[in-house]
Amino acid sequence: MFNNIISDQIKPMKQNLCLLAVCAIAFLASCVSPEKLRKENVYFNEGLDSTKLSQYQLIEPVIQKGDLLQITISSRSSSSNQLFSQNYSAGSGTTSGGATGAGTSASGAGGYLVDIVTGEIKLPLLGVITADGMTKLQLEKEIIKRSMDYLKEDPIVNIRYLNFRVTFLGSVGAPGSKIFESERVSFLQALGDVGGIAPGGDLKNILLFREQNGTRTMHTIDLTNGNFLNSPNYYLKQNDVVYVSPSKRQLVAMDQTSAKTFQYVNFGFFAVNFIVTLISLIK
Repeated sequence: MFNNIISDQIKPMKQNLCLLAVCAIAFLASCVSPEKLRKENVYFNEGLDSTKLSQYQLIEPVIQKGDLLQITISSRSSSSNQLFSQNYSAGSGTTSGGATGAGTSASGAGGYLVDIVTGEIKLPLLGVITADGMTKLQLEKEIIKRSMDYLKEDPIVNIRYLNFRVTFLGSVGAPGSKIFESERVSFLQALGDVGGIAPGGDLKNILLFREQNGTRTMHTIDLTNGNFLNSPNYYLKQNDVVYVSPSKRQLVAMDQTSAKTFQYVNFGFFAVNFIVTLISLIK
């Protein structure tokens, strides 16, 4: 009879021990090693080769339909400068319309818009130039060639983008669009301007959407791998869109906050139950 009493008291104790062990295993399994956390959250923690960084050559972006360009033309001759100053001085320009505005122009301070249908820009005195697909250097040479009919001395042409826009979405500090004065914009520079990757953002699967020459492409960027510094996508192009998704760990954390709380409560409950059972058994 005494053995039966002891057996009856030990049986629930064993059940509680089993449940406690299961909870403990689940709790430990949910813990992540510091090394794994480092690999998921530290930029360029692998594959960084300093000997390859100097081997990359910057590819100059090409002008696209919809780009807004500031064009200035000048020379050492004051009389020649006066001819072009009304249309090509800094801050002035002609904005050509798209499909509905073809063949028309309106003076303003907006620069010269590359027609979204034809890819052309309409320049006072110089006529129509198909700028779509050209680099800035190529367009400058074409403008210089045409300007020679009006300027006695070698003209000086400068072109810059007025709408070099990059958009960041998702898990970044300040999602939105940024316009840069220079077309030589690195991914890290642009990322810094929007506050960097937000806590919980996935560094390994960043999506870069790019539209160029009528073609849309998508690229995956892994900021934990130093090889990205040698990638053609390291320098952004106008109208690029970058999306940083939340990591799987962050999604789980967002979705299972209450579940984790319940897990901790259960763990505490079984611990207390085990202690009470043990005390009653000793008595």
